[in-house]
Amino acid sequence: MTQTAASERVTPWDELTVAPHGAGYSLNIVFVYQDATTRKWAREVYDRVAKLAGPETARATWWRMSDLSEPGVLAGAVSTAMRADVLVVAVRTGEGLPLPFYVWVNAWLPHRGPQTGALVALLGIGGQRSPHQERVRDYLQMVARQCKLDFLPEERDLPEEREDSSGVPRRDSTAFDHPVLAAKGVQRVLALRRG
Repeated sequence: MTQTAASERVTPWDELTVAPHGAGYSLNIVFVYQDATTRKWAREVYDRVAKLAGPETARATWWRMSDLSEPGVLAGAVSTAMRADVLVVAVRTGEGLPLPFYVWVNAWLPHRGPQTGALVALLGIGGQRSPHQERVRDYLQMVARQCKLDFLPEERDLPEEREDSSGVPRRDSTAFDHPVLAAKGVQRVLALRRG
């Protein structure tokens, strides 16, 4: 089954109209990523949004999941998530999510205001399906539903692991070459911020 990225199903990026730069609004985006590969996916999303809305309009904060176990980092990540227009979660789904991620979600979820927005889930899918993959997707969808956020999942292929000469598994880092974003939700958020 061939999957089309949400951005390709909705509208070409070049046709998306946003408010002029300096119109007195900002788009607050929170990025939570797991590792260097998932950060790269998140960066592709940011680059696309910044191109559309303007780099001075797109306000991004970046949080590595493993750092959420630090109290100060957790407090900052909770604060930004409560006010975010767009939450981007970039994860490998094969192993499930780390405990600090659940702590982070449970800390901001009940305090999030009524603002609209989107939860973009960039889900790394390995070659072999596991029950964890569907659980991660279902959990993120439930979080979006509770916050009344548009849920915009996008599956990404994980690079294949191979062994180097020492017998240690290595990931092929060349497997990602397609920048995509769930345009429908971002377009909606931008339209609401303009109006």
